[in-house]
Amino acid sequence: MQKQVSQEQAQDQPRKARGGRSIVTGILLLPVIAVLFPSCMVLLAGMVPSIVAYMVDRTGGKYLSITVALLNFCGTLPGLTRLWQEGQAFDAGMYIAADPFHWLVSYGAAAGGWIIYLSVPLILSMYYTSISKNRIGALKRKQAQLIETWGPEVVPGNMQDSSEG
Repeated sequence: MQKQVSQEQAQDQPRKARGGRSIVTGILLLPVIAVLFPSCMVLLAGMVPSIVAYMVDRTGGKYLSITVALLNFCGTLPGLTRLWQEGQAFDAGMYIAADPFHWLVSYGAAAGGWIIYLSVPLILSMYYTSISKNRIGALKRKQAQLIETWGPEVVPGNMQDSSEG
């Protein structure tokens, strides 16, 4: 009984450590968010598809999340640069976050990430299937040449016992 309690406590320890670490990170990020609030607004509004992709992605390497987030950030970057050029003002941040063109570019880039994530496996499977078929054809041609040179005895199914003759 005592051993089970210690195992449960050992399992709870990493959870508590992670929770404490995230609280400390959140407290440290509060001043950054306060100073860069307009940038955070634009980023949060533009990066929603990345957050959704992260929640939906169940793969080990989070490949969907990475693909969507990188392209989504590239789509959000023009709005951020426009905000920084206008002086990091709250009004400018609200204007950019509400701009339909910003939404179109940001979400369109995220859609590009989804398209890449969904299409690359299909393209690669077609490519490798084609390479495999070409290789099989080359091996069959080589086999036909060997049969022509050495006779049908080189084919595994056509092996004849040499003691019969």
